Amino acid sequence: MNLRILKKLSKRAAPYLAALGDRREQFRAEQGENYHGLIIRDRTDWERSWCHPSHHIGWHREGEMYCVEARKGYRYMVRMPSHPLKGTIMVGAMEGYYEPEWDEETAYGALRTIVIDRFTCWEAIFAEDDRPCMTRDLSTVSKLFAAADEMVAYSRRQAA
Repeated sequence: MNLRILKKLSKRAAPYLAALGDRREQFRAEQGENYHGLIIRDRTDWERSWCHPSHHIGWHREGEMYCVEARKGYRYMVRMPSHPLKGTIMVGAMEGYYEPEWDEETAYGALRTIVIDRFTCWEAIFAEDDRPCMTRDLSTVSKLFAAADEMVAYSRRQAA
């Protein structure tokens, strides 16, 4: 997934959140101000900066940055982006009791969490497997949105 796809999926996921009862504030991301908290593997979106020649080539800081040697001996650092594109739909709220802090994520990340939590069998943790199992295949984005459609339809039937 790249940042452009994340922006489109967040726009698509925003109406589902309201229908599923997520009452957090929805807003558009500002350039460099918000954090998405997801892993973006598409290297075309990775942030690049120059690297000092004394840095050795390889991963730094537990996989956050990677020093690469380009043509003519120049070195530069690449790292996964932590900021979404400007205009990406985000959800956020103040969370905490004694010292509340602002917590935010993309609308797609929030919907993904809700759907995966709904279709996870937590009783398997106490069995011999010692890890939760999925009760439904959510391996692709289309399957995730199909499950969200069913969840919204079910909640509307229960409300009527």
